[in-house]
Amino acid sequence: MTRKILLFTSDKIGEGELGQKVEAGFIGTLLKMPADLLPSKIIFLNRGVLLSTQNSLIDNAQTIHALQELEKLGVEVLSCQACLEHFQVLDKVLVGKVSNALEILPDLLGSAGVISF
Repeated sequence: MTRKILLFTSDKIGEGELGQKVEAGFIGTLLKMPADLLPSKIIFLNRGVLLSTQNSLIDNAQTIHALQELEKLGVEVLSCQACLEHFQVLDKVLVGKVSNALEILPDLLGSAGVISF
């Protein structure tokens, strides 16, 4: 089975406080999935980069922990550099690596499947 890429363009799935809870629960639940169902990569764009950083805008401790564990399982975590710079959190990335469109676009265009949130 071809592993998918997850693309987060927001710091929540849906809206408001519930959207933040759904996002944290969703990423945390990935840890319960069989290895062959895990995504190959999780990519954060726009406000999604707040999920991979230390910041005062959202409470993301659960998400950071889950992402760190997913990395240990071989899931690559990428955050958009321009987005990190926009939110002034480039130096506050806690998980994954800083990336850019030149690296991210081939991943998205060459993937057998991208799931976007």
